[in-house]
Amino acid sequence: MKQTLWALLALLAAVNVSALEVNEGKWRITLDGQTRRLTIANGGNILMSGAYAQAVLEGTAVNSYDAVEMTTAESEVSDCFGQGKKYAVTYLMGDGTRLLQSLSFYPALPYFIVQLEATRDGGEVRSNRLSPLLSTATAAFLPDSKQNRMLFVPWDNDGFISYASNYLRKEMYSYTVTAIFNSDSRYGLITGAVDHDFWKSAVHVNASDYYKVNELALISGYTDEHTHDSIRSENRIMPHGAMAGDTVRSSRFMFGCFDDWRVGLETFGQACTRVVPRREWSGGVPYGWSSWGVQSTDISYQGVIDCGSFIRENLMPHGFHDAQGKVVLSLDAWWNDNLSVEQVKKFVAYCKDNNMIPGLYYGSFCRFGGLDDGVPGTNGKYIFGDIALKVNGRYKVVDGAYCLDPTHPGTKIFIMTEMQKFRQWGVEYLKCDFMSNGAIEADSWYNKNCRSGIQAYNEGMKFLVGKAGDDIYIDLSISPAFPYQYAHGRRISCDAWGSIGQTKYVMNNTSYGWWLNQVYFACDPDHMVMKGRPEGIGIQSDGANRARLTSGAVTGAYLTGDNFSDNVNAGYPEKSREAALKFLTNQDVNEIPRTCHAFRPLYGDAKPDDGAEKLVTYENDSYVYLAVFSYQILSVTSGEVKYADLGITPGNVGEIKELWTGSTVTTTADGFRYNVPYCDARIYRITKKSAAGIKDVTGERDANPAAGGVRVYDLQGRRLDGRFGDGRLPKGIYIQGGRKVAVQ
Repeated sequence: MKQTLWALLALLAAVNVSALEVNEGKWRITLDGQTRRLTIANGGNILMSGAYAQAVLEGTAVNSYDAVEMTTAESEVSDCFGQGKKYAVTYLMGDGTRLLQSLSFYPALPYFIVQLEATRDGGEVRSNRLSPLLSTATAAFLPDSKQNRMLFVPWDNDGFISYASNYLRKEMYSYTVTAIFNSDSRYGLITGAVDHDFWKSAVHVNASDYYKVNELALISGYTDEHTHDSIRSENRIMPHGAMAGDTVRSSRFMFGCFDDWRVGLETFGQACTRVVPRREWSGGVPYGWSSWGVQSTDISYQGVIDCGSFIRENLMPHGFHDAQGKVVLSLDAWWNDNLSVEQVKKFVAYCKDNNMIPGLYYGSFCRFGGLDDGVPGTNGKYIFGDIALKVNGRYKVVDGAYCLDPTHPGTKIFIMTEMQKFRQWGVEYLKCDFMSNGAIEADSWYNKNCRSGIQAYNEGMKFLVGKAGDDIYIDLSISPAFPYQYAHGRRISCDAWGSIGQTKYVMNNTSYGWWLNQVYFACDPDHMVMKGRPEGIGIQSDGANRARLTSGAVTGAYLTGDNFSDNVNAGYPEKSREAALKFLTNQDVNEIPRTCHAFRPLYGDAKPDDGAEKLVTYENDSYVYLAVFSYQILSVTSGEVKYADLGITPGNVGEIKELWTGSTVTTTADGFRYNVPYCDARIYRITKKSAAGIKDVTGERDANPAAGGVRVYDLQGRRLDGRFGDGRLPKGIYIQGGRKVAVQ
């Protein structure tokens, strides 16, 4: 009896030794030695309880709480997130499998990084799903309120899919990242994957009663119909590719609490760029014209030149141009059907003679044609059937196009051939479409070391941009949001023209995806059409035109799609010219894309059925902007906004001007009223009486704006210190008080 008692006491002592308690800033994380589960709290608020890790190995789920032995370790960490401390828990399973769950904390950052690794004694491990944190225990860290939301983030922008600010009363899988927040207080939890080299990641949330989070899981290895991995003929989903080796690792996930969920999502974007920097551009945010808006399949050389001449003579003098005084002329689909090579060369020469950027449409991973045709550039060595991907033995088709293998030498020769041609012609802008076709899960890839769709996509994109070079602006159209580092810009939504419904769709994506401006140089709201084709949007009202142009101005790039040429029988050229002279010569509005990033939602409290926020805002050193949209067909949108909600003190409020009407706004002591007719928009610009002062910079990169430190903008008005989650400044030379300051 005594021996049994002593053995039990020894076992309990061993369990207690293995337990872990983390106290880092506001974070308190405890590991129960008996249940082998974590409790995660921030500022006394429990975010997850009963949390564990899970690895799916050869189809079998291995859970950390089933470990026969558990050990913990603490160590210093120094990586792309900075200097900090890592807490690691190793769970030994009965078959020799080891799960290593690591949590890394950095004093300068408002989040921690969590990751899961799996190994097995004496053998290879294979996994197509790893979850470093998941819990099925209910947590209620938000108030009992219908103002709580959980954000659905789409995988890509195909099929007119939308973001969703859902009530906490359903189940969802949000791709890569989500925000769970209260729109009144703005407090929220942000978590998402910051690695995008192998896994398609997602966050699973199951919520109820508007405030209870009943399940929360961070997942590396998630596929469904939205990732284009469904097999319709068999009514099943193609599983994610498996990572294999001595050690398999999940993506690293950011897990953070924020007083403002909007800052949290922007910080998530910045966390991603700590891992892989975004692709920068030496020019300005694109302004210009796209043929697909109205000319579409009727594009012609003369029609393009007519549009370019109209823009040059009538719009560019009124501020419709980028920071370098240029505009893009982008020839979309059908350019290679309707224009000869000589005409394309003449088009490029015209652009360069007139301070314009010549652009073309291109698809690297899709085939809209037969599979028996030879692949250009391969001299008959490959046909498209050789380089097309198969799923369960059948060629995979997405959006009517075959999916091409990004790792295949035939695909790469095809890309290289096209890039050499474009560079020789002098093309400086490429709209790359149907890129998601290159990211599907497949039976296999030419590169046998490639095991997942995202791994293949990374290989293909790296090759593409290597051949394109640094002097061609890459703008992704239909594409995954992540990885991001290969392109300068990405279309924030699927196709959109100019109706109020399409404006609302664009604004759905901007309302909840504006933070992608942290990982892309510019978000693209697609071509803005005022007077379309009779079989399309037709002639829209002035209000609808203002709303659509406003959606462009508050998103990023600023390309119109109207047909201004009488030589192309498409749309209403005369009415398009009239509308352009009326709206695209507004210098106050034209200034916005040059000096602002994408606007963020003011509240984030739109009902899920509304689909988009009515109020979006942006602040730079001189102004605070508020754009207000009225999506209703027959009712006016009106209300009052408080200066406190806009982040400006009443004493710093100067003139408030509505930019479309030119009228000034009557203010109250703590805010002002807005009134927007139905199917219309207004942009209110608040002039600051005094801009934020620049305090001394001592050469350190740790000046924190949130603590009253530095705000720095580049010549285009882009906020520089916002590139880092801790407010650090990028390296460089800054002018302060007439002297140079080097930041190392």
